[in-house]
Amino acid sequence: MSAVVASALVFTGVGTGTAATASLTLNYSCPFPLIGSQNVVLRTNQTNLPDSAVVGQETPPSEVTSTLTLPAALTSALALMGAALVEGASTQQTSINNAGHIINTAPRLPVTTRNVPASGAFDITATGRTSAASFPNAGFTTIDIGNSAITLTPRKADGTTTGLGTFTSSCTLKAGQVTRLHQFTVSQTSNG
Repeated sequence: MSAVVASALVFTGVGTGTAATASLTLNYSCPFPLIGSQNVVLRTNQTNLPDSAVVGQETPPSEVTSTLTLPAALTSALALMGAALVEGASTQQTSINNAGHIINTAPRLPVTTRNVPASGAFDITATGRTSAASFPNAGFTTIDIGNSAITLTPRKADGTTTGLGTFTSSCTLKAGQVTRLHQFTVSQTSNG
């Protein structure tokens, strides 16, 4: 899952709006080895999102930080396998609707290596940036977050892998949540 991370766009240049920051918290159901499906919370934050943009002008990448809260049951399973730390990546499906033109993206963000606690839930953090993009249509444009995936490699204190190896959990977004991360308007021409 996380995932996550979310894809966002930033726009800079003459005649564009100021950059914005957006955050979103979402709940997922994620299957894990040994323990089955578990609840995972993803909090994603993206900086330099556009307040406005111009048709055909490429946007540079935005910065993404996603924090995933993994369940206590996973902590217990990792301890059972002798894991002292985890590393990996988070992938977050993102859909951009540019006035009817759909752009689907799923940036893969590396997870900062994290020590496994003795017990309880724990957070992992994925950071990175989205790809550059441009918008073909003038009009109202939205960014929504979807399903995600978490790839983890648990390691023992000596750095060797556990019996779990590397595994990927494909996480499903729970129904009934607001998935809108950001919205803005794309203009036909720059005012500058």
